Amino acid sequence: MTAPTPSRRLLLVPEPEPTHAGPQVEVGCGPAATVVIGVSGDLDLATGPAVEVRVLAAVDLAVGGRVVLDLNAVRFLGLRGVTILRAAADRARAHGTAVVVVLDPAAPAARVLRLVPSLGLTVVAVDTPVADAS
Repeated sequence: MTAPTPSRRLLLVPEPEPTHAGPQVEVGCGPAATVVIGVSGDLDLATGPAVEVRVLAAVDLAVGGRVVLDLNAVRFLGLRGVTILRAAADRARAHGTAVVVVLDPAAPAARVLRLVPSLGLTVVAVDTPVADAS
């Protein structure tokens, strides 16, 4: 008897399904013309355009008021995410709106924001998500 020889054929392996959905953007209204935007997931080159549309639309709702960006649930903040924050700050400034970013100092987004120059944002360190604080 002869031992079986290994096959030299290549097998096609299907790509794995993504383990998580894209980023989520939740918009709510707070007191005194405050718009609260909660972002979760990854903010990168692939997901940035959809997130930017939602964030800038929410900034437009708060003309003359305040925008609170809760980034505690952001797992990854890439350069595209930083660009979104700069665009939100610029648009808010044009409308006379204040932008406040709330973050746990240990959150991934907080580490990234410590590395970039000022974006015209006020960053407030908190350890409770804004939605849970009210």
